[in-house]
Amino acid sequence: MNEMLNWDDLRLFLAVARQGGLAGAAPISRASAPTLSRRMLALEQMMGVQLFTRHRSGYELTRAGDELLKMSESLERSILRIDRWRFEADPIPVVRIAAGDWTSIFIARHMSTLVEANEALTLEVVSGISPANLLRREANIGLRNSRPELPGLAGRRLVGVEFAVYGEKCLIQNQPETRDQRRYSHCRWIRFLPPGPKAPSAVWLDEQLHGEGQLGCSSTQVVLEAALAGMGLCVLPCFIGDREKNLRRASGPIPELSHEQWLVTHDDDRRSAHIKVLSQRLASLINSHKALFEGRYTGSLEPN
Repeated sequence: MNEMLNWDDLRLFLAVARQGGLAGAAPISRASAPTLSRRMLALEQMMGVQLFTRHRSGYELTRAGDELLKMSESLERSILRIDRWRFEADPIPVVRIAAGDWTSIFIARHMSTLVEANEALTLEVVSGISPANLLRREANIGLRNSRPELPGLAGRRLVGVEFAVYGEKCLIQNQPETRDQRRYSHCRWIRFLPPGPKAPSAVWLDEQLHGEGQLGCSSTQVVLEAALAGMGLCVLPCFIGDREKNLRRASGPIPELSHEQWLVTHDDDRRSAHIKVLSQRLASLINSHKALFEGRYTGSLEPN
């Protein structure tokens, strides 16, 4: 009862309370379900009250848990106000963009269009499958594959995103089986296997493959390099694959993997001059390459 309560305990509590369970809270909090379970039990023991009624279907707040939720949300708002004050007071602010692995590569290739050489601004790209939590300011701008649903977040739809099967050009030309359904049982594949949750494209590919002899890579860049070296077929977003001169499509766009690209910010952050400028530049960059993202690339070096 005399232990000091820390913000990280309450941050995890908020995630579980808002999601109604461990499964939904895990990707948001970036903590595993077993870790969340242990932390919630420890929090209850430290506070001397039961915060949740545990059911097979999830976690339901008790009366004490509901009271703690309200107080924790008030504390969260105060912490976020301090973060905003610190950000605005910084003479060289840091703006963090959270994006998936492939989108991060695209951003890195066009970094010069986002930040001018003499601009007093530091840009950081946070990549990975699990999106950084904008509500907790782990990032200021997010690129996500769906409309934001949580209150406090604002979203702007940018473009559609298509995926296809790709391989090194000689591999595609010399092996007819790469260009039809035989590819899933007769060809070698390069699979993206990051630590943690699988990308939707990786889940889809797992469902298609019937043969053996696949190469697994934990990095998107390694997947790309292996494909360029002719090591096998892989699934890539068209905005990556169509710009590689030594790759060729082995399929049309894959309908099951089509999604929208959304630019997401916190409602309050939209008023920050630095975030507003970066958001607009990022949106303009992606929209200027709309044909590339949507799988309609014509081969010109200029955006369509």
